[in-house]
Amino acid sequence: MAEGTEGVQVEQVPTNIKLKSIAKFSFLGIVAIILGGIHSKYVSNLFENDRNFSYLSDLEREMSLRTEMGFYYSYYKTIVEETPFISGISKLMYDKLVEHPNEVNAFNRFNIHPEVIIGAAYRYFEPFLNNSYYRECHLVEREVGQSLIKSCVGIGHPMFFYLEAIWWLAGLTVAAIFLHAVTLSESFFGGLLAVFNYFANHSECTRVQWAPNERENLALPLLLLQSWLLTLQLREKSKKTSFQLQISIVILNGHCLLFWQFTQFIFLTQIAIFFIMEQLYIIDIKSFSIFLHSHFCGLHMAVLLLQGNDMLKSSLYTSFFVVVSVYCLFFSSLRIKVQNRFDLFVESWLILLRILIAICTSIYLKKIISEFLETEEDGHIWDILYSKFTNYRTFHTMLYTCSEVFDYLPFNSIMKMLVSFLIPIVIINVYNVFGTTVITAVRDCEKIEEEGNQAGDKASDGNETDDSGIENNTDTKVRLRQKRTDLDVIEKEVKVTKEKRKVEKDILLLFLKGLRFEPALFYNIAQMAVYFVMALLVMRLKLLFATHLCLLSSLMFSKKYYVLPKSFIKWLPVAWLLLMVPMVYSLVKNVSEEMSHVGEFSDYHQEELLQWVSGETGSGAFAGSMPVLATIMLCARRPIVAHPHYEHLDTRKRAYSVYKTYGRFSSEELYMELSRLKVTYLIVETKYCYGRSNKGCSFLDIWDIEAPTLSHRPSLCHKLLTEYVEHFYPVFRNQQYAVFRVHDYSVRYMPRSFDT
Repeated sequence: MAEGTEGVQVEQVPTNIKLKSIAKFSFLGIVAIILGGIHSKYVSNLFENDRNFSYLSDLEREMSLRTEMGFYYSYYKTIVEETPFISGISKLMYDKLVEHPNEVNAFNRFNIHPEVIIGAAYRYFEPFLNNSYYRECHLVEREVGQSLIKSCVGIGHPMFFYLEAIWWLAGLTVAAIFLHAVTLSESFFGGLLAVFNYFANHSECTRVQWAPNERENLALPLLLLQSWLLTLQLREKSKKTSFQLQISIVILNGHCLLFWQFTQFIFLTQIAIFFIMEQLYIIDIKSFSIFLHSHFCGLHMAVLLLQGNDMLKSSLYTSFFVVVSVYCLFFSSLRIKVQNRFDLFVESWLILLRILIAICTSIYLKKIISEFLETEEDGHIWDILYSKFTNYRTFHTMLYTCSEVFDYLPFNSIMKMLVSFLIPIVIINVYNVFGTTVITAVRDCEKIEEEGNQAGDKASDGNETDDSGIENNTDTKVRLRQKRTDLDVIEKEVKVTKEKRKVEKDILLLFLKGLRFEPALFYNIAQMAVYFVMALLVMRLKLLFATHLCLLSSLMFSKKYYVLPKSFIKWLPVAWLLLMVPMVYSLVKNVSEEMSHVGEFSDYHQEELLQWVSGETGSGAFAGSMPVLATIMLCARRPIVAHPHYEHLDTRKRAYSVYKTYGRFSSEELYMELSRLKVTYLIVETKYCYGRSNKGCSFLDIWDIEAPTLSHRPSLCHKLLTEYVEHFYPVFRNQQYAVFRVHDYSVRYMPRSFDT
């Protein structure tokens, strides 16, 4: 009976553990969903308060999506409006609007897969949403002299459905932060603290509430999920979950590359960190190979769905991945087993040499691939980085660096994160992690040395006892003769043992042997350091850095990483409460400031322009600044010759030609450029023509740097706006915009001839 009872109990233990795990993950999942829902509602309200979005007309809503936002939304609009669905897909694959007169495959050139997915979802759910419960319309009065407008709200409206999907992704961002922080700190309160810091530093962590459909806002939730799963993979050694984790990471890798073109640079740094971890023996070659496999599958999936995107194929990320994969396959076994300080010296230099060879080979391979594919898509990125460290300036680099989001990280952003105690907490946490690792290694070193000394003392005591027990008589002499051969062997073993002890007693080797960094923590800290460098160079990337700071702040609730005597550990809750005071103050202040912001979108001058374009122009192509051209393509569905997606060489050349309008060029030269692009209408904006900048970033200043030999000439746009200029005939004018019809030389009027 007892045996039977014992057998039943043994079977029940795994079931109880499984139930506890299910309950734990269910609870964490519910909390993550609640926190994500709160953030989703929060950013939705901020967006509504900023623009009074529910009371705008459809035209005003589309106008409010400036530059890249309007450009990407136009593809969602195409998917939603075209019937049948395959016709919309065909229009994207053979796009004749975006780079007139060329035909462009939008899937190959632009990261529009989010718009396609959301548009397909809207078309699927449209029959269920097309009722008064999900869509409600009303009339809105505007300022004196402006007509009434019809405004519809609800997720049954295509734009509100699109924005709702983005708010859900914003909620997923917070849910991923919570789950990642709980895994990293192994504490529920650590996850809450990370989310707490995210809200307290909200303006530094995201701009989804002001620019909802920018690519980083769509890719960041997936990047955070991928980082969380990598952390799980580095910690979980169970074979039961490894396959599921690998499949999930592969899918996320592919989608991240599809959603944001900058993901390739993030993944480049990720592979570099894992390569360094393998070189420093933090992870083994098997773990590194599994990691590379996920990138192999994700990269191929992205290239396939982007229909052979040349920028991705010729990227440094792809080249570095290939080089490191070759190392894993053929050269990873060529490592020196460190047994003395000379071996350590040689292996250290070999590690540096391998890293240097990997970097140089990757750069060379990228150059070969770029020349083979005849592509220079990412050349402007390296030019921008070069201009950050030197006086090198071109039209394209200044177009980027003059924008605030591409400037250096401002000091006030760092101050905000210092005042909210985010940066100080993370510095303390990182110090504790490395301090704990070093202290553990020192203790292990001392323990091994002490055990070695004790073993040596015991051995010497045993030898003395044996010698003192030998008696000088015939029997003992016989025994000694028989044992002489055994003593020779023993002497050899003692010599070998002494040599081993000499090696083991080398304090440096013992210390390095005991220095074991936890892979998950090392990866997250290294990734944060990389994001910090990125944010310093490009302010737009501070959202990556600030978000990762929030993740690492969760380690405050992980007691095992504190470099404190045990007597002080019990006082940690008191220290936590004291630290929460400035954090709570920052949270309340930040949320109050963001919620108190109230604005309303209106741009009557642009609205007048768009109404004229829709009613008075035919199918001719438009040239102008990139922001207004994106709006023309979205609202009026007219062909344009330049657009805000700057990651293509031909696009940059087109923008260069069109922006000569604001330089000191001759009207004949501009006319020849526009004729080559088959332009029918040129839009000139007074704010760009007469605008001035304290930083020397007006278009006239940029062109004076780009073409200094023309600095004595008058500005061409001034001439267009004030004088009659041949080839350019004014057809529309208001306070902000002037539209010129570009005369076509191919149209000639020949006198009629009569036979006599």
